[in-house]
Amino acid sequence: MIRVTCEAYPSEPPGELARNNCVNAAYTTYAAPQGVAMLEIRPGDTTSDMWQSENNGRTWRLAERLPCSEKRPGGLYARRDFGPLFVDPDNGRVIRFVREFLTTEDPLTVQTYPHFVKVFVPMSQRTFYQISTNAGNTWDDLRQLVETGAGFDAERWAAGVVPGKHTTVLGEIPPFIKRPDGRIVIPYQGRLDVNPAVYGAIQAGRFTARWREDLSDLTWQTGGMVWGGGCEQTVAQLKDGRMLNIMRTQGLVSPYPFSLWQRPYTISEDGGQTWSRPLPLRYDDGAGLTSPRAWSQLIRAEKNGRLYWMANILPDLDTPKSAEIRKTWPSRADPRYPLQIAEVDEDTLTLQRDTLTPIIDRDPDETPYVRFSNFFAYNDRETGDIRLIIRKAYSEYQENVLDMPQPGYRFSLEVPA
Repeated sequence: MIRVTCEAYPSEPPGELARNNCVNAAYTTYAAPQGVAMLEIRPGDTTSDMWQSENNGRTWRLAERLPCSEKRPGGLYARRDFGPLFVDPDNGRVIRFVREFLTTEDPLTVQTYPHFVKVFVPMSQRTFYQISTNAGNTWDDLRQLVETGAGFDAERWAAGVVPGKHTTVLGEIPPFIKRPDGRIVIPYQGRLDVNPAVYGAIQAGRFTARWREDLSDLTWQTGGMVWGGGCEQTVAQLKDGRMLNIMRTQGLVSPYPFSLWQRPYTISEDGGQTWSRPLPLRYDDGAGLTSPRAWSQLIRAEKNGRLYWMANILPDLDTPKSAEIRKTWPSRADPRYPLQIAEVDEDTLTLQRDTLTPIIDRDPDETPYVRFSNFFAYNDRETGDIRLIIRKAYSEYQENVLDMPQPGYRFSLEVPA
């Protein structure tokens, strides 16, 4: 049994939080491989705010305000969103990722998804990063992620990237996996110059990074694409050393081998370089599950060592309730409630039905366009429990979306010992 408790979050005066349904409530990590000092990035409309805690997240202080907008030549603007963060478990260095794209209007004026679509410059995304050697207290200069090797530069910065036509973005939030050979494996989702009949319109691949000998920077390679495509991958290492990857169903080849209301998973036996053909995730009793095309996260609980999956898990696929949902929401982007957690059986690669536990659900009198997604979870080092941070959000079809309440929550998921 998993015990769920909830508190308002953040408890400090939050300053400005983003009025954008497509951002995470926060990116949170411990500042070093040991200890309870923490770092957290809270996205806002005009700044991404860097917070620090010395007491396991009980209280926070604002450390840095990072501007999100920069004017560029030709009447363009760059929107920069800071986060996520990755702490290397071996050398303690912290990597702060920065995602950038271009717009034709000042992005500080963009508050709704339809407005964003209107001003967004397609295929303009790039990824940057900074490195801290002192637990996030100071950061070195911003540098662009550019694949190592001949032919790669700031414009053609990774395999398959063609300026103005093809690009890629980070496709998962930490914890990223660091392999025994030193490779850091970071999933991406791309619209690259590759074979869409094999890898889909959105490719599910990965960056692999290695530290230079002096630890001053990283070298980058791309690869490890999954047949059929997909995005928003969540990857965990299984106890037998294999890697499990569960994806969002979007940008896939057509026809796909099974219903797009199911969740595809795939396995790698070579550290993420190659992946098996996707299969639909099921319960341990064989039943299929229904899930929208939305965010999910795998996490191994430090308290008991068990692997859990958190997602918008809806009624079983072969039920009247599922059929009604699929009829009502043909785009598959909703409903994003309830948000639930279940344990993964690592031998059968199924969800243990008797562990399925609701985290948060829509109130009966609440708009059907409410969303509980784009969350972030981590292990609490003091209790061993899972902490999950989320903000209430809404579909772009919600009327007067900017006037809707968007409270933040921090859940404690107390797993069994």
